[in-house]
Amino acid sequence: MIKLTSHFECGNGKNIQQIAGNHFRMEVDGDLLEGYCVYFCFDVVNEADATTVTIELHEDPKFGAPTGFSLCFPTTIWIRPTGLDHYRPLPDQPALNDGHIVMKVPVAAHQSVRVALTYVAPYSEISELLRQMAQTRSDRCSAFVLGRSSEQREIHGLRVGTPGCPKVLVVAGQHPHEHAGVWGVFGIADFLSSLIPEAAALRERLDIQIVPIVNPDGNVLGRNAFNAEGLEMYCAFGDNPAAPEPEAVENRILWDWAVSENPVLWMNFHAYTGWKANSEFPYDGWYEVADRSAFADDPKRLLYDALCDTVRLQTDALSTHAQPGIHPESSLCHQLAKRHQVPTVFYELNNGTAGRHAATQRALRVFRMTAQTILHDVS
Repeated sequence: MIKLTSHFECGNGKNIQQIAGNHFRMEVDGDLLEGYCVYFCFDVVNEADATTVTIELHEDPKFGAPTGFSLCFPTTIWIRPTGLDHYRPLPDQPALNDGHIVMKVPVAAHQSVRVALTYVAPYSEISELLRQMAQTRSDRCSAFVLGRSSEQREIHGLRVGTPGCPKVLVVAGQHPHEHAGVWGVFGIADFLSSLIPEAAALRERLDIQIVPIVNPDGNVLGRNAFNAEGLEMYCAFGDNPAAPEPEAVENRILWDWAVSENPVLWMNFHAYTGWKANSEFPYDGWYEVADRSAFADDPKRLLYDALCDTVRLQTDALSTHAQPGIHPESSLCHQLAKRHQVPTVFYELNNGTAGRHAATQRALRVFRMTAQTILHDVS
Protein backbone atom coordinates (compact mmCIF):
# COMPACT_ATOMS: atom_id res chain seq x y z
CA MET A 1 0.00 0.00 0.00
CA ILE A 2 1.27 3.47 -0.98
CA LYS A 3 0.30 6.73 0.77
CA LEU A 4 1.32 10.34 0.13
CA THR A 5 1.28 12.98 2.85
CA SER A 6 2.52 16.53 3.41
CA HIS A 7 1.33 16.85 7.02
CA PHE A 8 4.67 17.53 8.70
CA GLU A 9 7.10 20.40 9.31
CA CYS A 10 7.97 22.12 5.99
CA GLY A 11 5.44 19.96 4.13
CA ASN A 12 3.64 21.34 1.08
CA GLY A 13 1.16 19.55 -1.17
CA LYS A 14 -2.62 19.39 -1.41
CA ASN A 15 -5.53 17.65 -3.13
CA ILE A 16 -3.70 14.31 -3.23
CA GLN A 17 -5.57 11.79 -5.38
CA GLN A 18 -4.78 8.16 -6.17
CA ILE A 19 -5.33 7.65 -9.90
CA ALA A 20 -4.27 4.00 -9.89
CA GLY A 21 -2.33 1.65 -7.62
CA ASN A 22 1.04 3.41 -7.75
CA HIS A 23 -0.05 6.52 -9.65
CA PHE A 24 -0.95 9.75 -7.83
CA ARG A 25 -1.91 13.32 -8.63
CA MET A 26 -1.30 16.32 -6.34
CA GLU A 27 -1.01 20.10 -6.37
CA VAL A 28 1.36 22.67 -4.93
CA ASP A 29 -0.09 25.00 -2.28
CA GLY A 30 1.20 28.38 -3.46
CA ASP A 31 1.40 31.92 -2.06
CA LEU A 32 1.94 34.28 -4.99
CA LEU A 33 1.21 33.87 -8.68
CA GLU A 34 4.73 34.51 -9.97
CA GLY A 35 7.77 32.88 -8.43
CA TYR A 36 6.31 31.77 -5.10
CA CYS A 37 4.00 28.97 -6.11
CA VAL A 38 6.39 26.12 -6.91
CA TYR A 39 7.66 24.67 -3.61
CA PHE A 40 6.57 21.17 -2.66
CA CYS A 41 7.62 18.73 0.04
CA PHE A 42 5.84 15.43 0.66
CA ASP A 43 6.43 11.87 1.82
CA VAL A 44 5.86 8.73 -0.22
CA VAL A 45 5.05 5.97 2.31
CA ASN A 46 5.39 2.40 1.14
CA GLU A 47 3.91 -0.31 3.39
CA ALA A 48 4.61 -3.19 0.98
CA ASP A 49 7.30 -4.47 -1.43
CA ALA A 50 9.77 -2.25 -3.26
CA THR A 51 8.19 -0.32 -6.10
CA THR A 52 8.28 2.86 -8.17
CA VAL A 53 5.59 5.48 -7.64
CA THR A 54 4.45 7.84 -10.40
CA ILE A 55 3.38 11.30 -9.24
CA GLU A 56 1.80 14.02 -11.37
CA LEU A 57 2.55 17.34 -9.67
CA HIS A 58 0.39 20.27 -10.79
CA GLU A 59 0.53 23.99 -10.20
CA ASP A 60 -1.86 25.59 -7.71
CA PRO A 61 -5.19 26.01 -9.57
CA LYS A 62 -6.49 28.75 -7.28
CA PHE A 63 -4.72 31.43 -9.34
CA GLY A 64 -6.33 30.33 -12.62
CA ALA A 65 -3.08 30.86 -14.51
CA PRO A 66 0.40 29.31 -14.86
CA THR A 67 2.27 29.97 -11.62
CA GLY A 68 5.96 29.51 -12.34
CA PHE A 69 6.69 25.90 -13.22
CA SER A 70 7.79 27.06 -16.67
CA LEU A 71 10.49 29.22 -15.03
CA CYS A 72 11.42 26.71 -12.35
CA PHE A 73 12.05 23.58 -14.41
CA PRO A 74 14.47 22.08 -15.17
CA THR A 75 15.87 21.93 -11.65
CA THR A 76 16.94 19.31 -9.12
CA ILE A 77 14.30 17.41 -7.18
CA TRP A 78 15.73 16.21 -3.87
CA ILE A 79 14.83 12.97 -2.07
CA ARG A 80 15.62 11.64 1.41
CA PRO A 81 14.80 7.96 2.08
CA THR A 82 14.11 6.85 5.64
CA GLY A 83 17.33 6.42 7.62
CA LEU A 84 19.43 8.63 5.35
CA ASP A 85 20.91 11.71 7.04
CA HIS A 86 20.99 13.81 3.87
CA TYR A 87 19.10 14.51 0.65
CA ARG A 88 20.25 13.39 -2.77
CA PRO A 89 18.94 14.09 -6.29
CA LEU A 90 16.04 12.04 -7.61
CA PRO A 91 17.64 9.54 -10.04
CA ASP A 92 15.47 10.48 -13.02
CA GLN A 93 14.80 14.20 -13.02
CA PRO A 94 11.46 15.09 -14.68
CA ALA A 95 10.78 17.82 -17.20
CA LEU A 96 7.82 20.14 -17.49
CA ASN A 97 4.91 18.53 -19.34
CA ASP A 98 1.92 20.67 -20.30
CA GLY A 99 1.95 22.74 -17.10
CA HIS A 100 2.82 19.92 -14.71
CA ILE A 101 5.65 17.51 -14.02
CA VAL A 102 5.58 13.74 -13.84
CA MET A 103 8.14 12.14 -11.53
CA LYS A 104 8.93 8.52 -10.80
CA VAL A 105 10.07 7.88 -7.22
CA PRO A 106 11.69 4.54 -6.32
CA VAL A 107 10.74 3.37 -2.82
CA ALA A 108 12.27 0.38 -1.04
CA ALA A 109 10.12 -2.12 0.81
CA HIS A 110 8.51 -0.71 3.97
CA GLN A 111 10.23 2.61 3.50
CA SER A 112 9.28 6.29 3.27
CA VAL A 113 10.93 8.78 0.92
CA ARG A 114 10.71 12.54 1.37
CA VAL A 115 10.49 14.38 -1.96
CA ALA A 116 11.13 18.13 -2.16
CA LEU A 117 11.98 20.98 -4.50
CA THR A 118 14.78 22.02 -2.13
CA TYR A 119 17.34 20.50 0.23
CA VAL A 120 15.00 21.18 3.14
CA ALA A 121 16.25 23.05 6.24
CA PRO A 122 13.59 22.58 8.94
CA TYR A 123 13.26 25.13 11.73
CA SER A 124 13.44 22.44 14.43
CA GLU A 125 16.66 20.98 13.00
CA ILE A 126 18.40 24.33 12.54
CA SER A 127 17.36 25.46 16.03
CA GLU A 128 18.75 22.29 17.59
CA LEU A 129 22.00 22.56 15.63
CA LEU A 130 22.46 26.15 16.83
CA ARG A 131 21.77 25.05 20.42
CA GLN A 132 24.35 22.28 20.19
CA MET A 133 26.87 24.62 18.61
CA ALA A 134 26.49 27.17 21.40
CA GLN A 135 26.77 24.43 24.02
CA THR A 136 29.84 22.67 22.63
CA ARG A 137 31.66 25.86 21.55
CA SER A 138 30.72 28.11 24.45
CA ASP A 139 34.22 29.60 24.49
CA ARG A 140 33.73 30.86 20.93
CA CYS A 141 30.02 31.65 20.51
CA SER A 142 26.74 32.16 22.32
CA ALA A 143 23.09 31.60 21.45
CA PHE A 144 20.46 34.32 21.57
CA VAL A 145 16.76 34.71 20.82
CA LEU A 146 16.03 37.73 18.68
CA GLY A 147 12.29 37.67 19.37
CA ARG A 148 9.16 35.64 18.70
CA SER A 149 7.25 35.14 15.48
CA SER A 150 3.56 35.78 14.87
CA GLU A 151 2.82 32.27 16.17
CA GLN A 152 5.25 32.73 19.07
CA ARG A 153 8.12 30.62 17.77
CA GLU A 154 11.54 31.77 18.92
CA ILE A 155 13.81 33.36 16.30
CA HIS A 156 17.16 31.78 17.12
CA GLY A 157 20.59 33.28 16.51
CA LEU A 158 24.27 32.75 17.21
CA ARG A 159 26.74 35.47 18.20
CA VAL A 160 30.49 35.28 17.63
CA GLY A 161 33.28 37.80 17.83
CA THR A 162 34.35 40.63 20.08
CA PRO A 163 31.93 43.13 21.67
CA GLY A 164 32.83 46.67 20.77
CA CYS A 165 34.16 45.72 17.34
CA PRO A 166 32.29 46.62 14.11
CA LYS A 167 29.03 44.68 13.88
CA VAL A 168 27.91 42.44 11.02
CA LEU A 169 24.36 41.05 10.94
CA VAL A 170 23.67 37.96 8.79
CA VAL A 171 20.17 36.61 8.09
CA ALA A 172 18.28 34.19 5.86
CA GLY A 173 14.86 32.64 5.50
CA GLN A 174 12.60 35.64 4.79
CA HIS A 175 11.07 33.51 2.04
CA PRO A 176 10.53 30.24 3.92
CA HIS A 177 11.11 27.75 1.10
CA GLU A 178 14.51 29.21 0.15
CA HIS A 179 16.36 26.59 2.13
CA ALA A 180 19.72 26.96 0.36
CA GLY A 181 20.01 30.41 1.93
CA VAL A 182 19.29 28.94 5.37
CA TRP A 183 21.95 26.26 4.99
CA GLY A 184 24.40 28.86 3.72
CA VAL A 185 23.92 31.10 6.75
CA PHE A 186 24.07 28.14 9.13
CA GLY A 187 27.35 27.23 7.44
CA ILE A 188 28.66 30.74 8.11
CA ALA A 189 27.80 30.25 11.81
CA ASP A 190 29.58 26.89 11.79
CA PHE A 191 32.68 28.39 10.19
CA LEU A 192 32.87 31.47 12.40
CA SER A 193 32.58 29.40 15.60
CA SER A 194 35.15 26.84 14.41
CA LEU A 195 38.84 26.43 15.28
CA ILE A 196 39.96 27.47 11.81
CA PRO A 197 42.60 30.24 12.20
CA GLU A 198 40.87 32.51 9.70
CA ALA A 199 37.65 32.26 11.72
CA ALA A 200 39.50 33.07 14.93
CA ALA A 201 41.03 36.15 13.28
CA LEU A 202 37.59 37.35 12.16
CA ARG A 203 36.24 36.86 15.69
CA GLU A 204 38.97 39.15 17.01
CA ARG A 205 38.06 42.01 14.65
CA LEU A 206 34.28 41.77 14.25
CA ASP A 207 31.12 41.30 16.30
CA ILE A 208 28.90 39.02 14.19
CA GLN A 209 25.28 38.04 14.85
CA ILE A 210 23.74 35.31 12.70
CA VAL A 211 20.05 34.36 12.32
CA PRO A 212 19.50 31.52 9.79
CA ILE A 213 15.66 31.49 9.90
CA VAL A 214 13.94 34.84 10.37
CA ASN A 215 10.51 33.49 9.34
CA PRO A 216 10.08 30.35 11.47
CA ASP A 217 6.30 30.14 11.02
CA GLY A 218 6.55 30.16 7.23
CA ASN A 219 9.29 27.52 7.41
CA VAL A 220 7.28 25.19 9.64
CA LEU A 221 4.06 25.70 7.66
CA GLY A 222 5.76 24.93 4.34
CA ARG A 223 4.94 28.30 2.79
CA ASN A 224 6.51 29.63 -0.40
CA ALA A 225 6.81 33.34 0.43
CA PHE A 226 4.57 34.26 3.35
CA ASN A 227 4.73 34.29 7.11
CA ALA A 228 1.81 33.02 9.20
CA GLU A 229 0.05 36.37 8.74
CA GLY A 230 0.06 35.96 4.96
CA LEU A 231 2.63 38.73 4.48
CA GLU A 232 5.52 38.58 1.99
CA MET A 233 8.59 39.45 4.04
CA TYR A 234 11.07 40.59 1.39
CA CYS A 235 8.89 43.61 0.52
CA ALA A 236 8.93 44.46 4.19
CA PHE A 237 7.16 47.81 3.96
CA GLY A 238 4.44 46.55 1.63
CA ASP A 239 2.81 49.19 -0.54
CA ASN A 240 4.12 52.07 1.58
CA PRO A 241 7.94 52.34 1.58
CA ALA A 242 7.66 55.46 3.72
CA ALA A 243 5.85 53.64 6.53
CA PRO A 244 7.53 54.06 9.93
CA GLU A 245 8.00 50.32 10.36
CA PRO A 246 7.62 47.08 8.38
CA GLU A 247 4.33 45.18 8.17
CA ALA A 248 5.18 41.69 9.49
CA VAL A 249 5.94 40.97 13.13
CA GLU A 250 9.20 39.28 12.18
CA ASN A 251 10.31 42.15 9.94
CA ARG A 252 9.61 44.67 12.69
CA ILE A 253 11.89 42.63 14.94
CA LEU A 254 14.60 42.63 12.24
CA TRP A 255 14.21 46.35 11.65
CA ASP A 256 14.47 47.26 15.33
CA TRP A 257 17.49 44.96 15.68
CA ALA A 258 19.31 46.45 12.69
CA VAL A 259 18.56 50.04 13.71
CA SER A 260 19.65 49.50 17.31
CA GLU A 261 22.84 47.61 16.43
CA ASN A 262 23.89 50.03 13.64
CA PRO A 263 25.98 47.41 11.79
CA VAL A 264 28.75 48.13 9.32
CA LEU A 265 27.18 45.44 7.14
CA TRP A 266 23.78 43.76 6.78
CA MET A 267 23.90 40.45 4.88
CA ASN A 268 20.71 38.81 3.61
CA PHE A 269 20.83 35.40 1.91
CA HIS A 270 17.96 34.19 -0.27
CA ALA A 271 17.59 31.43 -2.84
CA TYR A 272 15.62 30.68 -5.98
CA THR A 273 15.00 27.67 -8.18
CA GLY A 274 15.70 26.74 -11.78
CA TRP A 275 18.20 27.76 -14.43
CA LYS A 276 16.24 27.80 -17.70
CA ALA A 277 17.08 31.42 -18.52
CA ASN A 278 20.37 31.57 -16.65
CA SER A 279 23.90 31.87 -17.92
CA GLU A 280 26.26 29.33 -16.37
CA PHE A 281 26.69 27.01 -13.40
CA PRO A 282 26.05 27.34 -10.44
CA TYR A 283 23.30 29.85 -11.38
CA ASP A 284 23.51 32.14 -8.34
CA GLY A 285 22.53 35.82 -8.31
CA TRP A 286 22.51 39.06 -6.34
CA TYR A 287 20.55 42.26 -5.79
CA GLU A 288 21.65 45.86 -5.31
CA VAL A 289 20.24 49.23 -4.27
CA ALA A 290 20.27 50.89 -7.69
CA ASP A 291 19.84 54.48 -6.51
CA ARG A 292 23.17 55.18 -4.84
CA SER A 293 21.84 58.56 -3.71
CA ALA A 294 20.09 56.56 -0.98
CA PHE A 295 23.50 56.79 0.71
CA ALA A 296 23.73 60.45 1.67
CA ASP A 297 27.03 59.73 3.37
CA ASP A 298 29.83 59.66 0.76
CA PRO A 299 32.11 57.17 2.56
CA LYS A 300 29.18 54.76 3.02
CA ARG A 301 28.30 55.08 -0.66
CA LEU A 302 31.88 54.29 -1.66
CA LEU A 303 31.91 51.32 0.70
CA TYR A 304 28.67 50.06 -0.82
CA ASP A 305 30.16 50.37 -4.31
CA ALA A 306 33.16 48.36 -3.13
CA LEU A 307 30.90 45.67 -1.64
CA CYS A 308 28.94 45.43 -4.90
CA ASP A 309 32.21 45.05 -6.81
CA THR A 310 33.26 42.36 -4.36
CA VAL A 311 30.09 40.33 -4.90
CA ARG A 312 30.20 40.85 -8.67
CA LEU A 313 33.86 39.91 -9.15
CA GLN A 314 34.75 37.55 -6.30
CA THR A 315 31.67 35.33 -6.00
CA ASP A 316 29.40 33.33 -8.31
CA ALA A 317 26.80 36.11 -8.48
CA LEU A 318 27.38 36.69 -12.20
CA SER A 319 26.52 33.08 -13.07
CA THR A 320 22.85 34.02 -13.52
CA HIS A 321 22.83 37.32 -15.38
CA ALA A 322 25.35 40.03 -16.17
CA GLN A 323 23.43 42.55 -14.07
CA PRO A 324 22.06 42.43 -10.53
CA GLY A 325 18.43 42.44 -9.56
CA ILE A 326 17.22 45.74 -8.11
CA HIS A 327 15.81 46.07 -4.62
CA PRO A 328 12.35 47.67 -4.51
CA GLU A 329 11.99 50.64 -2.20
CA SER A 330 9.85 48.53 0.12
CA SER A 331 12.72 46.12 0.92
CA LEU A 332 14.68 46.18 4.15
CA CYS A 333 17.92 46.59 2.19
CA HIS A 334 16.74 49.74 0.43
CA GLN A 335 15.30 51.32 3.57
CA LEU A 336 18.33 50.46 5.72
CA ALA A 337 20.46 52.27 3.15
CA LYS A 338 18.15 55.24 2.77
CA ARG A 339 17.24 55.86 6.41
CA HIS A 340 20.28 54.58 8.29
CA GLN A 341 23.16 54.46 5.77
CA VAL A 342 23.69 50.73 6.37
CA PRO A 343 25.55 48.95 3.51
CA THR A 344 24.00 45.63 2.54
CA VAL A 345 24.90 42.46 0.67
CA PHE A 346 22.00 40.45 -0.76
CA TYR A 347 22.95 37.11 -2.33
CA GLU A 348 20.79 34.41 -3.92
CA LEU A 349 21.89 30.78 -3.93
CA ASN A 350 20.29 28.39 -6.40
CA ASN A 351 18.16 25.72 -4.68
CA GLY A 352 18.79 23.30 -7.51
CA THR A 353 22.61 23.41 -7.32
CA ALA A 354 23.07 24.09 -3.60
CA GLY A 355 22.34 21.40 -1.08
CA ARG A 356 23.68 21.77 2.44
CA HIS A 357 27.36 21.42 1.50
CA ALA A 358 27.38 23.54 -1.66
CA ALA A 359 25.27 26.24 0.02
CA THR A 360 27.80 26.41 2.84
CA GLN A 361 30.78 26.69 0.50
CA ARG A 362 29.27 29.41 -1.69
CA ALA A 363 27.83 31.43 1.20
CA LEU A 364 31.19 31.21 2.97
CA ARG A 365 32.91 32.63 -0.07
CA VAL A 366 30.49 35.57 -0.12
CA PHE A 367 31.01 36.19 3.58
CA ARG A 368 34.79 35.90 3.50
CA MET A 369 35.20 38.18 0.49
CA THR A 370 32.84 40.87 1.83
CA ALA A 371 34.39 40.65 5.31
CA GLN A 372 37.77 41.48 3.77
CA THR A 373 36.26 44.55 2.09
CA ILE A 374 34.64 45.65 5.34
CA LEU A 375 37.81 45.16 7.39
CA HIS A 376 39.86 47.13 4.88
CA ASP A 377 37.39 49.98 5.23
CA VAL A 378 37.18 50.04 9.04
CA SER A 379 40.87 49.39 9.77
